[in-house]
Amino acid sequence: MNYNNETSHKIMKVALKLFSEKGYYPTTTREIASVAGVNELTLFRHFGSKSNLFQAATEYTVIDSQVDHILSNVQNLTFEESMALIARRIYLLYIKNTLLYKVQMKLADDEKELVKLKLSRKVMSVLKVYFSDLNEQNIVKGDPEIMAVTLINSLLGTLTVEILGENTFTQISWERLVEEHAKQFAALYKSEGEEIRNKQ
Repeated sequence: MNYNNETSHKIMKVALKLFSEKGYYPTTTREIASVAGVNELTLFRHFGSKSNLFQAATEYTVIDSQVDHILSNVQNLTFEESMALIARRIYLLYIKNTLLYKVQMKLADDEKELVKLKLSRKVMSVLKVYFSDLNEQNIVKGDPEIMAVTLINSLLGTLTVEILGENTFTQISWERLVEEHAKQFAALYKSEGEEIRNKQ
């Protein structure tokens, strides 16, 4: 189905907001249609079912996020500098898509029908390719997938604390925490060859 039209966009935007506030199951298609200013039949004409709407809304959000941007202009930076910039960009991407993350946090643990962590899966695929290239250049040491998952886990942990803690868990800014995650990550995975190049 083609969702590239104004009505579909409006329905997906409303659905994501309501799913994030109430959860997937308590949110009805009637409610989504009402808030979007369309009738329920229009919603079904565009998406076919509630689960299709969920998948389309979350997928569209990931595509619209332009994940590849996280690697822009990092070629001439040291590994430490590039990781500081990449980690910050990923975290800003997560902040921009907080609704998507909240929706997924409200899904049941045993939910098999709906794909979770779509944005993080896309980020991981981009990072795996990037870390594989750095591995071949002897800039990093480590398994590219483990590296990607490690970085994503640390950033998602920071986001979760920020969302659930509502600024009561720590007074340390997310900027400082993300910078520290990037610094520790770079120290852990930088190859000896890269350390020598940085000193020259």
